[in-house]
Amino acid sequence: MQKTRYGISHWLDRYSEARKVRNARFPRHKGNLDLDVAIIGGGLTGCATAQAFAASGVRVGLVESDRIGQGASANSTAFVMQEPDIDFQDLVASFGLRAARTIWEMTRRAALDLPRVIRHLKIKCELESQDSVYLASDKAAVKRLRQEFDARRKAGFQVRWLTADRVARETNLRAEGAIRVSGNTEVDPYRLCLGLARSAAARGATIFEQSPVKRVRRFRNHVQLFTERGRITAGHVVVALGDPTGLFKPLRRHFRHTHTYVVVTPPLGAKVRRELGRRNTMIWDTQEPYHYLRWTRDDRIVFGGADQAPTNPRRRKKVLIQRAGQLMYELSTYYPVISGIQPEYAWDGPIVNTPDGLPYIGPHRNFPRHLFALGFGGNGLALGFLSSRILLRHYLDEPVKGDDLFAFSR
Repeated sequence: MQKTRYGISHWLDRYSEARKVRNARFPRHKGNLDLDVAIIGGGLTGCATAQAFAASGVRVGLVESDRIGQGASANSTAFVMQEPDIDFQDLVASFGLRAARTIWEMTRRAALDLPRVIRHLKIKCELESQDSVYLASDKAAVKRLRQEFDARRKAGFQVRWLTADRVARETNLRAEGAIRVSGNTEVDPYRLCLGLARSAAARGATIFEQSPVKRVRRFRNHVQLFTERGRITAGHVVVALGDPTGLFKPLRRHFRHTHTYVVVTPPLGAKVRRELGRRNTMIWDTQEPYHYLRWTRDDRIVFGGADQAPTNPRRRKKVLIQRAGQLMYELSTYYPVISGIQPEYAWDGPIVNTPDGLPYIGPHRNFPRHLFALGFGGNGLALGFLSSRILLRHYLDEPVKGDDLFAFSR
């Protein structure tokens, strides 16, 4: 019987260790370096920001504490969604219709622009277009989901309502109704990070990994970052960590942390696949916490959810095993043909949210010469890419309408 690989991301394990090193080797930082902008964090947000700044002629460097792309980005399920990590009607309740429409349109544009950039840079990351289906988990959820559909359609967004019969035909699932959105995508997030980092380096960016930043000092006209082996002096620092971490403890009170869990099946045979509906559709539901499902090119199901508050690190593996079993059971209630199949991979990953569900992107009054991108929730790829564009506009002092809606001062 196949043994589950706990704590190992499918995206990383697809490569031998030798290939990982060959594809992702960047030097450790040492000595003194002067830059226009220093970026802390080598996930999707940091790599996309480095690429954007370097393409604009900015002398930029990126510092990652571990390995490029092997943190939260590689532990994601790799959706690139047009929707922020919050329902449209909730955005309207918090920000008003006009602002909610702007936020939604900016996220949508980022989700559509990222695939264009991937194609332009010729990054091989298994980019695939996928429609998404947001289905009502029970009869009680149908009313709210229908209200969400009506709110989106009234605001001018392209959505379709699926009846129970249509849901069954397209997904082979029972649901009272669902919202269908076209134009979302999925990727291999690890390859995407590497591709963006290599593109940034080709345009003059300096990329360092395995170089944790120990301290950041602010001065009137510059900042200094201290690593174990040297110092980086820059006009500005971009904090692209998703989470403030210990470097910026005063900001941590603005965020709440959860862990999400993911299982990946072994490749499924044709007989099983015939029972599972269309493979070019992402699925997520209205349960609390919600679940999400996608396929990989080699016929695996990626299924996630079971979010909960972070546990004691000493219990992390035990909780992961329990949550993986829970997810496989829940997947089998969706698709009974899955019953008895053990996951090949199971891992957990951090989710960092803000009180209103939107990330904080931009400057903070208490941290001069700093730009932040924090709190992406469950849509880190699209919002991380959006952050790279907003951060560049802030640096160039060329903000556009809507950038202020992601600010700390909102």
